[in-house]
Amino acid sequence: MNKKIVSILVIILLAVAVFFVFNSTKTNNTEKPTVKIGVTLPLTGDVALLGQSSKKAIELALENLGDTKYNYQVVFEDDQFKTQVGATVANKLINVDKVDMLFSFGSPVGNVVNPIAEAQKVPHLNFFASDTKVANGEYNFLHYTPPYMDVQLFMKELKKRNIKNLVFFEISDNPGAAAIAQAFEKELPNNPEVNVLATQKFKSGTRDFRTLISEVKDKPADILVLQSSSPELETLYKQIREAGITTPVTSIETFEFANEIGLFEGSWYINAADPQEWYVDAYTKKYNESPKFGSAHAYDGVNLVVKAIESIGDGKTVPTHDQIKDAIKNIKSFDGAVGKNLKFDSDGQLVSGAVVREIKDGKPVTIK
Repeated sequence: MNKKIVSILVIILLAVAVFFVFNSTKTNNTEKPTVKIGVTLPLTGDVALLGQSSKKAIELALENLGDTKYNYQVVFEDDQFKTQVGATVANKLINVDKVDMLFSFGSPVGNVVNPIAEAQKVPHLNFFASDTKVANGEYNFLHYTPPYMDVQLFMKELKKRNIKNLVFFEISDNPGAAAIAQAFEKELPNNPEVNVLATQKFKSGTRDFRTLISEVKDKPADILVLQSSSPELETLYKQIREAGITTPVTSIETFEFANEIGLFEGSWYINAADPQEWYVDAYTKKYNESPKFGSAHAYDGVNLVVKAIESIGDGKTVPTHDQIKDAIKNIKSFDGAVGKNLKFDSDGQLVSGAVVREIKDGKPVTIK
């Protein structure tokens, strides 16, 4: 091979190399940076029905984002609705997956994620906690109905139905149930016609309620208030009926935790804010099933964070944790799947309302 041919080949190879380097650089410069959101949910376990629905809602929200400055990637982890698992998962998402934002579900896990997020300065949004302490600190936020709104509506409904004498069955080691109980106790002096005849407390994992039931069997209660989640909730109800007690039952935000919701057919109760019709339609169309309790708040969580990040980001580099935290704080109003013109209060909670619902034909129906 003579020198002329070698020179031509060298020139061709150099041209090809320059072409690929140029195009590679061009691709890298135009590719959107990725914002990573870590989500801990109960994907298995007693309340997996709700966790799976929230996962679907988050995926639906990502699909519907439209054109954005950034790519948004979600890393899901299963906490089984257990605090120890939730803490492990949160640390993994922060330290291994290097997420820019954390989501959590419910008061128990939200409470253990809170100090982890605060210590490591990672923004954290919980979308299903009655315990407002989940929002404590600079980096923690909450999107849910405050307990005082639930309780105020509950009192109005009692008055409307002329219900005066109550017996509570209350799980004692769930911070969400405790927050609602505290709100009820605070509101009780404003409603002197309401009488609490007894409060029967029990711990998670209880399976035999017969002693607690027998202690109040002869109380002249107008209604029994069942404050628990699955599976204790279903077991408690069945044992109440097995004891021959026919007193009506109600709850504040617990019936839709049940895996056997049909047990409470005909019962009214208080629930967190209803999802908007457009969200129900979109979710049902996508998954051929109705969205479960809390999923609309999960949907909102994605859009809230995206709104915050898109408002400050330049599309070239992912905003810092502090910038994301501040951007969330600076959101003055939010239109979401659970209502319009939602606002953060001074404690970092995006406030939505409460509704009265009833189980009809095995499904939750809002009483208009």
